Amino acid sequence: MSGSDQRRFPRVEFFLLPAEHEQLPVWVIKPEGLADARGGVVVNLSEAGLQILAEAEPALDAQHYELRLLLGEDEGVPLFSAAVRRVWSRPLSQLVQLSGFEFESANSQAEEFLLAQTAQITARQWVRCVLVERMTALA
Repeated sequence: MSGSDQRRFPRVEFFLLPAEHEQLPVWVIKPEGLADARGGVVVNLSEAGLQILAEAEPALDAQHYELRLLLGEDEGVPLFSAAVRRVWSRPLSQLVQLSGFEFESANSQAEEFLLAQTAQITARQWVRCVLVERMTALA
């Protein structure tokens, strides 16, 4: 039996998020059934894509992912999702990597939510997420 079969509690990923003059601790609690997904934090949003901070190891090496936003750790249910494509990744430290993604289709639920949130946020705030690797159809 694998270790994940024996878990009694949700899988948690922890890393330090670099801020202006400090590092802020961030915990990403992954819902049941997504223990193998990569936890991360959306740290930047642009017109066509977003940047996600994740643990450095293992490196994100797939190209296509399903982004699922985690809103509210109490219910642990991803409410909004989007198909995204990884464009680049670079390490920020030994513990974290930053990756740029672009939305594969316009106006996804996740993109709409993030745009609405960004418009309302005055203080810096991050949205926790998971990345689920997607298999693409062979051409």
